Amino acid sequence: MTVHAEKVGRDLHLTFDGIDQPFVIHPLPGRAGVQITDTYLAVSAGQSNRAQDMTEALQIAADGGRQNAITGRWEPRPDAEQTNFNRIGLELSQDEAESILMPAFFWQTVLGLDGVKAYIEGGEGLAGTLKATGALSLRLGLLARRTSPAASATA
Repeated sequence: MTVHAEKVGRDLHLTFDGIDQPFVIHPLPGRAGVQITDTYLAVSAGQSNRAQDMTEALQIAADGGRQNAITGRWEPRPDAEQTNFNRIGLELSQDEAESILMPAFFWQTVLGLDGVKAYIEGGEGLAGTLKATGALSLRLGLLARRTSPAASATA
């Protein structure tokens, strides 16, 4: 199954062939997006080994979150309010779930729709995740572009 993505107003609609209703991803406030991006990059770089951190970041990406009044950190909404995450767990295989959760995550980063497209055009799954993560790292200045000395001299 291939996921299809479309921006509708401010929302991202993700659909699979054979599933009637789209998964509607609403945009997060910028600070929540920064937090889940930082969490994702920390886990990806091995700076955090808590699987729960990644799960919570993906829950927030899919269904939004609420800010903890004491810590100021964003947390997933209560289970009853996690419409997309609950649907994903009930309607999709784990493989298919990744094809909704990762575009939802990249949607919430500075890449927005470009990140979603990078994931899908990269082939979804691990290949798509690597392509979109590479684009995110470049955008955030975490990776230096490699050029030959000759190319640098002419630039």
